[in-house]
Amino acid sequence: MPRAFTEDERKGIRERLMRAGRGSFLRYGLKKTTVQDLVQPVGIAKATFYLFFESKEELFVEVILHEIPQMIQRLMRASFETTDDTREALIRFMRQIAVELHESPLASILLGDSSQIQSVLSQLNYHQVLTRVRPLYAPVVNAIETAQERGDLLEEDPMRILACLGLIKLIPLGEKQIPKTLYDAMMELAPQIIADGLTCPRRKGRTL
Repeated sequence: MPRAFTEDERKGIRERLMRAGRGSFLRYGLKKTTVQDLVQPVGIAKATFYLFFESKEELFVEVILHEIPQMIQRLMRASFETTDDTREALIRFMRQIAVELHESPLASILLGDSSQIQSVLSQLNYHQVLTRVRPLYAPVVNAIETAQERGDLLEEDPMRILACLGLIKLIPLGEKQIPKTLYDAMMELAPQIIADGLTCPRRKGRTL
């Protein structure tokens, strides 16, 4: 039976597992990473791992959540911080999401093998994840609320609007199966269509 750890020990082990996880996921991918790969550099037993994470998939999600604040900064710099035009900001935001998916080493793990996406999804508690994610997206939520106050956006829950913007992720997930010319056209047109749907009805004094 694993011994009890002090609070400082638990914090240190968790941080080392996060570092080991990120390194192992990038080196081997999620599927090929084993719990042994994760605990060996930390110097703990496999049984101890499960005192901190229920599975390697849960650790993978934690590693991604840890990187969200930096990603949000990049998204904001590429969109709302570059223009006062809400529609254009939304378009730039979605296009930057696609850039993040292609340039993020961790995202490439999921894009490279759809079965890994299913593996992660099967381990998620959506309510818990959403509860933790919302504060991380505060800069985007604030930008959306500001645009709503100006009358530029639908009067809808900002997190729902953010979820609609996130729909753009579905296109890169299928990139390998889509002819390049069609893929490029979808990536060009889809952000405009989503942005129009979120802004045009409001600008015309209507709500959906």
